[in-house]
Amino acid sequence: MESKTAGQGCEQSRGLIVEGLMRITTPIRNAVLLAAALLAPTNALAHAHPLGNITLDWKPDPAIARVAAMNIDFQGGDFFVTWRKPARVEIIEGRRCVVGGYLFFDVADQAAFDIDETVTLELEVDRSQTDGFNVSYDHAVNPAFKRVSLGRAFSTRFEKISVTLERARFANRKYEHTDFAIGALGAVQPQPLGVNGELALCGLRIIRQSAGGTAGAPPSKGGFQLDVRDEHGRATTARVGLYRDDGLSPLPSDQALTLVPFEAQLKQWPLLNPPLKWPSVGRYVFYVDGIYRAEVPSGDYTLVVYKGPEYRLTTEKVRIQVGHTARSRVGLKRWINMPAQNWYSADGHIHLARPTRAANAATLAYTSAEDIHVANLLQVSSVGQRASYPQYAFGRGGDFVDGHHSLVSGQESPRSSHRGHTIGLNVPEYIWSDDGYFLYDRIAKRIGDSGGVFGYAHVAIDAFNVRYGLALDMALGNVDFVEILQMGFMNTAYLYDYLNLGYRLLPSAGSDYPFIRTAGSERIYAKLNGAFSPAAWFEAYRKNRSFVSSGPILEFSVNGETSKTEYAVARGATLQISATVRVNPDIDQIRRLDLVVHGEVVKSVEVMEGAETLTLNHPLPATRSLWWAVRAYGEHGTAAHTAPVYVIVDGDPRTWKTEVVADTAAESIRALRIFKASRPNPDEDWERMDTEPALLNRWDLDKERLDRSIEAAIAKYESLTSAAESR
Repeated sequence: MESKTAGQGCEQSRGLIVEGLMRITTPIRNAVLLAAALLAPTNALAHAHPLGNITLDWKPDPAIARVAAMNIDFQGGDFFVTWRKPARVEIIEGRRCVVGGYLFFDVADQAAFDIDETVTLELEVDRSQTDGFNVSYDHAVNPAFKRVSLGRAFSTRFEKISVTLERARFANRKYEHTDFAIGALGAVQPQPLGVNGELALCGLRIIRQSAGGTAGAPPSKGGFQLDVRDEHGRATTARVGLYRDDGLSPLPSDQALTLVPFEAQLKQWPLLNPPLKWPSVGRYVFYVDGIYRAEVPSGDYTLVVYKGPEYRLTTEKVRIQVGHTARSRVGLKRWINMPAQNWYSADGHIHLARPTRAANAATLAYTSAEDIHVANLLQVSSVGQRASYPQYAFGRGGDFVDGHHSLVSGQESPRSSHRGHTIGLNVPEYIWSDDGYFLYDRIAKRIGDSGGVFGYAHVAIDAFNVRYGLALDMALGNVDFVEILQMGFMNTAYLYDYLNLGYRLLPSAGSDYPFIRTAGSERIYAKLNGAFSPAAWFEAYRKNRSFVSSGPILEFSVNGETSKTEYAVARGATLQISATVRVNPDIDQIRRLDLVVHGEVVKSVEVMEGAETLTLNHPLPATRSLWWAVRAYGEHGTAAHTAPVYVIVDGDPRTWKTEVVADTAAESIRALRIFKASRPNPDEDWERMDTEPALLNRWDLDKERLDRSIEAAIAKYESLTSAAESR
């Protein structure tokens, strides 16, 4: 998949290049993945935190309560990744400096908390080790960052540089209750060439420049009460935004749901992908469970309430007056009721810890607020580390069900930056082994034999050398699904290639919350035959119709029939395909609807201005066995894709596209030969601080057995090519 990059404006002044304020509403620059995991170590590795969080003994300013180093940040206005060893304190020419890739700072609450004013950071850097930096901070409206490029030449080794942060909030809303972060120019994803991956910071002062926020008198407040009801009049969970005209959102009260995206408890979270008709420039949201009460600074606000793509977005104006309580009763209205048609949604990729059953209620409150019926909570491993985001149980014992919403344990394991991340869903136990960690097929077979489904994550963004893992495990018959929809991208290349080789393969989708987007941003719909349960959902996903979506709803019929996924016909028969796509107008408008046969568009319906509904009709002659699917694209970035439908002509089960088999198989063989000759590079690993001690040693131990598997896979592709050429 091609990387997508949006240009970023900058201005030059006195030799410094300071890029303008960047926010999460800026188009995403990179088609790249976010990384997962912390891991609770089973051996003596250095870290035990999902973000590689370590506290540094550095006190540059009395206003700084804590300095920490972390390895990733996708909610900071850009995608920040530190590719180097953990940060450390060093003495440089008598100065006590901190050297590292990405540093986080917690401003002491007594110095500044919940402000909305201009703040200046005065930094002293060692120019011999610093060619610039990014400053990411808690902005009043959106997470934001500024980029400062210093250039190569310098006359003074230790240079002081001032950076102005407009509308700094400093309300502990960055990772682990921090307020701003400073990272090297090279600590971004994708990893750039020619800039440093570390910086050396030898001094830091915080200067408040105006008298707003906590510097002035406390704002006068009034009461606010919110009562959220579903379409049946019952209290329900929901996502909420409350915004002044300038986008500022008051900090939620204790009655908001508590979120634990990593290890710190939070009440607010930045919204990276707001629906089309989100009415405010503000992006911080909170979650409620029916009733919510708070004391709010007086003024006029816009209230937003949302509960996933099947509900309409509700907005209203709220006036908060001193001495009064403003009451809002919101009755949510459905745009569509998919469960009424026996369609239920799942997010196939969420990371939330459930170490005990006590976490169930709060976790389900959040996922049900996004109306996810099956929330797959993935326990994670990496080389040498057994588990992070722990789940207290697997199989049906790990299911937590309340009505039509559920939590289910799964695993993102095995996984590595060198041969891809994998996911096991519906697993009866956590299946892991440090021995032979790079031999994914062992785990895949155990997952399959136990009734689970195994597939590759992050295929949508072509991350972590997924081409190597897919080429190997597809040939060995281990892959049930590929995650083609994530982070706003739908990438069908791998899905189509392997379907064209005759493999049967399901599309999957997942948000990878909390690393990227809100849970449920991308989801899988499966059509059940009877009553809802997690087990029934997985059975339907494997055997019934399903589709992945970031908003659009797809449906189709074949000769009027609406349930089958395989049709056995005689040569010369015609299948009359009718397909419809719809989208909630609060989310997007539909731009295009395609019928895809053997990876090629044979019929497309498109509108220039976008529409809520599009319909396609096409007669498909059955001249040979094949696969086909329906896909749709929204005007503003949403997408959907059905699972493939197979047509078996005259009993021939080979649905491959024979004319491309040789070339497609050759591509997989090429990838496998490169993989066989390769060796992992610790610099490419997003979790280097955890994996480096075991990475190369484990690779060397597994290499002989891995090479045998690679050669077996190559033989499979060669056999496919021979079979196709003999037809």
